[in-house]
Amino acid sequence: MANKNAFLFADETTRFYFPWIFLLMVFIGTLLCGSGLFVYNCLNRWQQGVSESLTIQINTYDDNGVFRAEAVNEDIEKALSIIRTTPGVREANVLDENQMGELMAPWIGADVNLMDLPLPKLIDVAIDPKNPPFLEQLKMDLSIQVPNASLDSHRIWLTQLVKLSHRILQLIGIILILIIFTVVFTVSYTTRASLKIQEPIIRLVHMMGAKDFYITTKYAWRSLKRSLIGGFLGFCCAAPILVALIYCFEGMSDSIFTTGIYMEQWLFLAGYPLLMSFIAFITTFKSVLGYLKRFI
Repeated sequence: MANKNAFLFADETTRFYFPWIFLLMVFIGTLLCGSGLFVYNCLNRWQQGVSESLTIQINTYDDNGVFRAEAVNEDIEKALSIIRTTPGVREANVLDENQMGELMAPWIGADVNLMDLPLPKLIDVAIDPKNPPFLEQLKMDLSIQVPNASLDSHRIWLTQLVKLSHRILQLIGIILILIIFTVVFTVSYTTRASLKIQEPIIRLVHMMGAKDFYITTKYAWRSLKRSLIGGFLGFCCAAPILVALIYCFEGMSDSIFTTGIYMEQWLFLAGYPLLMSFIAFITTFKSVLGYLKRFI
């Protein structure tokens, strides 16, 4: 039987471009995973902002600065009727003077008489986070029946942003799946090309007593080594770019992107090249073993 420890395959051209292809795949995948984690963290924070209470304000003064004494009460009753009949609303209450005073105290102090200020009436609305109301419809109903009432517009904008973020995460997931299929196809193709080049040597060592499992293991470990090198370089290239992008987003004035990537998530990203290398190892093992059983 052949000395298995002395058996080495001759080098071929596939060894040059395989690590570079793997570097590119891991580079793109790491950027996508990091971007997905960043969007996911921001999404959680935005959903908390949307899932809490809403605030609806009713103007107490008209455009000419005249106090709308009787009209305000009518508007409040109409607004409460609309809000309380809206699906997804748990409770709606008008803030009294004491609650308004506590709310405004950090800005105007506790000794200021609120009656001297042109403050609107505020309605605090508690919503069901599992079944939130359709804010666009609620805003439309209020604008038609209570023109002097306004809904917090930023919550409607955040709701649309949450929906967009879900679509972005779905797109990232699809692209990552395509990257995995690309890696599997590339590894399988390069492995079969290498087997064609190495076929005379493989037949020779077969005649000398080498088993299919031994040859397969040699190929698989060689593939794992190359993929680890390419994956490590790909991650090292992607990580600084990802950090720079997150820093730019978080550094924007009045930025809504105030949530970065947590430490445990960075550990997950560091494990991404290992996962891709494991996929390359399994793909190589199955490709070589299948080829040897059919053609050798």
